[in-house]
Amino acid sequence: MPDIDPSLEKLIFNLNTLSELGTEITSANDFKRIVKSSLFMVMGSFSASKGVLYTYDSERLLFSPIASKGLTEPAGGLRLSATAMKGLAEHSRPIDLHSGESAVSLLGQASERLIRLGLKVVGFLVVRDELLGMIVISGNVGGEKYSNYDLQLLSVMAQNIAFSLQSHSLLKRLMQKYNENKELYENLRRIYYDTIHAFAAAIDAKDAYTKGHSHRVATYSAVVAKEMGWSDERIEGIRIAGLLHDIGKIAVDKTIINKPSGLNGHESVEINSHPIVGYEILSKIKFPWKGIPFMTRNHHEKIDGTGYPDRLAGDDIPQGARIVTLVDAFDAMTTDRPYRRRLSFVDAMSELKAHTSTQFDSDVVYSFVSVLKKEATGRAKSSTILPLLDEKLDTEKVSVFLKELF
Repeated sequence: MPDIDPSLEKLIFNLNTLSELGTEITSANDFKRIVKSSLFMVMGSFSASKGVLYTYDSERLLFSPIASKGLTEPAGGLRLSATAMKGLAEHSRPIDLHSGESAVSLLGQASERLIRLGLKVVGFLVVRDELLGMIVISGNVGGEKYSNYDLQLLSVMAQNIAFSLQSHSLLKRLMQKYNENKELYENLRRIYYDTIHAFAAAIDAKDAYTKGHSHRVATYSAVVAKEMGWSDERIEGIRIAGLLHDIGKIAVDKTIINKPSGLNGHESVEINSHPIVGYEILSKIKFPWKGIPFMTRNHHEKIDGTGYPDRLAGDDIPQGARIVTLVDAFDAMTTDRPYRRRLSFVDAMSELKAHTSTQFDSDVVYSFVSVLKKEATGRAKSSTILPLLDEKLDTEKVSVFLKELF
């Protein structure tokens, strides 16, 4: 077998190293591991016993070592002037620290520091005229002078590493911007929800007997919607609708809302106008969820078409409104009102049963009952409805009662 020309053998080795370097740089490995592997590959290609890889820290305005090998003391940071950085980025080619090149003088005291560390050659990590870092290695163990070919090879390797640093830097900045935007979004979302809860509290404050009504309707609506297989986004929407379903009552005289006796014709017209007033208020708001204005407008409609304000029937009533209708009526029945004392849980459920398919949608009723059965038997991940009732209940008896009733 003929001997391989040493120069050809070196070329093949270097090509293999470049291939491995490219694979490592584009891999999904941990960034620090990629940097270390890249430094070790470069050092191996030139038989260098010492090496350090610096990246530019734009916050501290200096070059910080992120990987090193063979040094007898810490590499430490290097500070360069803006002029020096610009000049070295334009030069871009690797330099021998012991040469008389003008680029060495741009390094200033940094070159002296690198020489004291036993380092010899600097490769600049440049992308689009921006100096991102430096890779610095010692002379080779054989003491041979680095040739122009060696410096060209180092330049190619440095370019590959520079692209990796740029990608990492871009990703880091994107993640930072993402986190900033996420924090801003969360703050806005918090303000948004606080505003909605403030509206709900203002609505409930008009009725001395129904404190927390909007909150309970929102909670009940969400759990029923989940039982019916709604998506998380739609569930969040109906929760907001529950909080705001009575917003139209802001325009109704407080004495009418709290009147302990029956309402006359004018008073009935005014109280019955609140779904339309609520719709007019909410339809002007661009909610991120669909259907909230109509869930508000139609939460007093009945399946048989005898409700108000539009006398819709059956499936013409939005499903969300049918859910809010049921839980709104249930909460009204199980809390004290100006004109009557609250009903017991048993009586309220009997009323729901009696008006299923006339006032209430049967699918919604049975989903509501399904939630109650799970809560009563301990099969629910967390109880939502029963704990909010102003009544101590024996869950075992509740389970038996619901099974018999439905």
